[in-house]
Amino acid sequence: MKTKKMTALFLAATMAAGVLTGCGGGSDKGATADTGAAANTGEVKTSENGNGKKVTIRFAWWGGQERADLTNEAVNLFMEKNPDIEVETSFYPWDSYWENLSVASTADNIPDVHQGYIGSGDYQQFLDGGIAEPLNSYVENGLIDISSISGNLVEEGKVGEQLYGLPFGVTTRGMIVDTSAFEKAGLEIPENGYESWEALEADLVKLKEVTGKYASGDFLQEEGDMLKYWCRLQGERIYASEGDSLIGFSKDTFVDYYSMKLRWAEEGLIPPYDVSKSENGPEDSSLVKGEAAVTIIPANQYANYANASDKELKMILLPGAVNSKATMVPASVHICMSSKSKNKEAAAKLIDFLINDEEANKIMKAERGMPASDQVRESMESMFDDNQKKVAAIIDKAVDYSSANDAPAMEGSTDIQKLIREYEERMMYKDVTPEEAYDAIAEAAKIR
Repeated sequence: MKTKKMTALFLAATMAAGVLTGCGGGSDKGATADTGAAANTGEVKTSENGNGKKVTIRFAWWGGQERADLTNEAVNLFMEKNPDIEVETSFYPWDSYWENLSVASTADNIPDVHQGYIGSGDYQQFLDGGIAEPLNSYVENGLIDISSISGNLVEEGKVGEQLYGLPFGVTTRGMIVDTSAFEKAGLEIPENGYESWEALEADLVKLKEVTGKYASGDFLQEEGDMLKYWCRLQGERIYASEGDSLIGFSKDTFVDYYSMKLRWAEEGLIPPYDVSKSENGPEDSSLVKGEAAVTIIPANQYANYANASDKELKMILLPGAVNSKATMVPASVHICMSSKSKNKEAAAKLIDFLINDEEANKIMKAERGMPASDQVRESMESMFDDNQKKVAAIIDKAVDYSSANDAPAMEGSTDIQKLIREYEERMMYKDVTPEEAYDAIAEAAKIR
């Protein structure tokens, strides 16, 4: 049985009727970076089988071709075990995923099961619009089993008392370094990460001389979650969960961050803004191409970089991690259900299967991050390759310096996230200063 695939542009259904039928995925420049094209066309249908009607549900995610191949294989296994359910799948690059999910929401046609990220500005609009289905009742009636998932991870998927997403993997962010570049520069790799950003910057100057181009990939883009981490280092939050402003960071925190980013760009320590924005996946990154010696990525993407590079790479903790509890070890992605689904029981069965089925998770090879289920993870440890063992090790180490993820943002944070990204671009092109950008964002973030 083959998994059916949907169009890349959500246009498999009749355009004249305005019905959008699919969604797809590719590279996440934030939590799980990887590149891919969308899948091919398939039609939604209902057919008869021995048990009566066979229902069809749709499942969409962002991710690359490798993720698609592994996920589709797991979904095929689900259909073998559940012959009364047909699953049609689709995937997109990160940016296109959110754009198309938003378009689908206007037609009440979001895929029954889809990747999301509770607490992010990208997904907040679907919570605000009532498009995400609370999963509480499916847990209570036993359709979804969360008994092997830690309480903290379950809490991350909640808004108030409502559970909107379950962890489809666990990860953290780590700094990957080109060991040979450090050796050539006469630098020691800090085993527990740089104690300060100043120490990192000093080494970047020396590493630039070795690479002959840049020192680091531009991991300071807002999409990479480093502004969020920077805010946490200062004891602040990027988005407020209550109060009279949608943002939770001060002017000093914002200005210091973007002043550093501008300084690094001016000194050639990171690629120009347009170059960084055009990078599309590990193979296209400045680190893999030998133009940089360090960058920061979601830990679960380490294997993609290691396999694409001809250099020996090492992963260490984030700058400042050892002196704080700012590190997060959250869900790498959440798996969610559409409130508009006409087959919610089937959707709940797929969610439970993807989280708890040991065979399915072995097929998916922890590509989205370590399995959230303790039972599943333990069953897979013996099959981990060297790269997966390194990911597990950095996650275990990060736990010692971590604290709970940020509380969910308030309604309206999606617009503020878009505004931050807009002003980030304007700052990098010297159209506005960090001070001016903060003032504009803070004004727009006021709750009136």
